Amino acid sequence: MQELAQRNQPFLASTLFLAYIGYMNRKAEQLGVMGGTFNPIHHGHLIAARSAFEQLHLDRLLLMPNARSPLRMDEDLVDSLDRLEMVRLAVEQEPGLEACGLETRREGASFLIETLDDLQKRHPDAQVTFLMGVDSLETFDRWKEVERIVEIAKIVVLPRPGSEAIAALAALEARAPRLKGKVQYLQDGPQIEISATDIRERLKAGQSIRYLVPEAVEVYLKRNTPC
Repeated sequence: MQELAQRNQPFLASTLFLAYIGYMNRKAEQLGVMGGTFNPIHHGHLIAARSAFEQLHLDRLLLMPNARSPLRMDEDLVDSLDRLEMVRLAVEQEPGLEACGLETRREGASFLIETLDDLQKRHPDAQVTFLMGVDSLETFDRWKEVERIVEIAKIVVLPRPGSEAIAALAALEARAPRLKGKVQYLQDGPQIEISATDIRERLKAGQSIRYLVPEAVEVYLKRNTPC
């Protein structure tokens, strides 16, 4: 038995070494996070999400409704749990896209740095990419612990029809030189102009929102919007 064990030692050492090399060379999960109010989610969001998912080679993209933006605390929002449910309905047939209620489970304002810290605890080996709209560039330098945000995650700005993204990015870097080179702009991809405000107004007026939102979201809105 001792002789057999000695003969197997090189084999065992080789197996352990290969397992160690495999562990060290494992590919970090590319985890995307797309934040926003999603008030409600619509096809413009989904088209942008799918385009970013493919261009950035993400493994998963979490669509994460915020509870309330700290810079827009008085904004008129549908209940966060309703917005989360609509996101879930919108992506349930979309491979790679997932609804995430991380921010809706927290009370009060939603701070991205707290969300990123939480994600790091849950997915310590993931490379996180945060997707945001062009309008967020106007206030990004005032976000809580923004310097830590850009260290923890890759920040990518999504294109939007009619927006001056390059100028907005240049203005951000001029205001906050510490953020120069820390924010990327995703220039390619389809740009569809759909307004969540317009969808809400059409619902109030009894007008059709067909083709603006996924069918399941349309049904949910009609069932849960007061006449």
